[in-house]
Amino acid sequence: MQVSFADALDDGRAKTVIGRVRATSRWRAADGMGSEAERKAAIEALMREAAEYGADAVVDVRFEVDDIKRHDIDGVALRRVTATGLAVRFARAA
Repeated sequence: MQVSFADALDDGRAKTVIGRVRATSRWRAADGMGSEAERKAAIEALMREAAEYGADAVVDVRFEVDDIKRHDIDGVALRRVTATGLAVRFARAA
């Protein structure tokens, strides 16, 4: 499965858009695992989600980071990373 942060792939093949897919990593301690590992986990989940729809690639991948910490309750601040992208299928030769 190809993944691109650009809005298109540079290989010149015709593609059919399947739709926008989204995957979220698990909530983790904000001071725990580094953001690179969180993003990698979100990308892997995004690829699995796109594969379920028969996608060959995901383009226009974006990240969103959610943090949560309640000031009125003692506890650990949490973070999760959400990856979104456009799932596409390559056109098949006739």
